[in-house]
Amino acid sequence: MKIAGCYHWKHGRKGTGVYWFQQAHDKVRLDRIAQQLFERIGKSVADDNFKQWEGLLELLGSDIGSAGGLEFLHRYRDFKRSLQQALEGRTGEAARQTVEFLIQLMRNPSTPQRFWLPLLHDSVKLLNCKPRPLLNVAETTLLLNKLQELSMAKLRPDFCSNHLPSHALSSVRLALGSNLARAILEEA
Repeated sequence: MKIAGCYHWKHGRKGTGVYWFQQAHDKVRLDRIAQQLFERIGKSVADDNFKQWEGLLELLGSDIGSAGGLEFLHRYRDFKRSLQQALEGRTGEAARQTVEFLIQLMRNPSTPQRFWLPLLHDSVKLLNCKPRPLLNVAETTLLLNKLQELSMAKLRPDFCSNHLPSHALSSVRLALGSNLARAILEEA
């Protein structure tokens, strides 16, 4: 099965290769594939880049095994889909579901730190467009703590920077701060 996976991967049939690696329970190669996807996706998390690798995630299906990186990519895809629906204004439930996906991703240890700011930056429009806060005080505090942890991580020499605008951090901080204020007022 591993040989079949290597053969298909080498010859450009990525989905078939991943299938055979899953059948062989080859966590090492699946994690390596996830790392390659991270490298490609981490350079640019724009929507057109998202569409390029979304097909491969579709081939993976819902049973993605124990590969933490692939689990994160699958959840990230679900978050992006839900965010797109919420921003298109299809349903109010989609906005709440998107927030739940965001919180799950931020709490999950398999979410790489370099994706924290893109996840939060993607959510800024969602956090700002609703009259009522989508996050409660505890959830907002969690995200603010992650943002603070990210700010501290930027000081380390091994920090992996993403290609977001320079104002991304401050716009996320402002959106979370205003959401926190609205959440405090609503709980009171």
